[in-house]
Amino acid sequence: MRKNYEIPVYNSQVRQAIRNGDKHPSLGDEWADTHFITVSANSPEEAVIVCRRKHPERMGYVLGDVTEEF
Repeated sequence: MRKNYEIPVYNSQVRQAIRNGDKHPSLGDEWADTHFITVSANSPEEAVIVCRRKHPERMGYVLGDVTEEF
């Protein structure tokens, strides 16, 4: 049964650019802040896989702990 999971996500490259007084070449400054992404999946592990498709680690995205929404 699919459930909704919430995953906090921010971008470490954007945070570093801001610390250096720069702008990230393709992402807005808002990605320095944590976004809470809701994912529908069968398990927390699947939710991470789904979230990683749009927010890959190689592009600087950092995912926090998954929580189930009630």
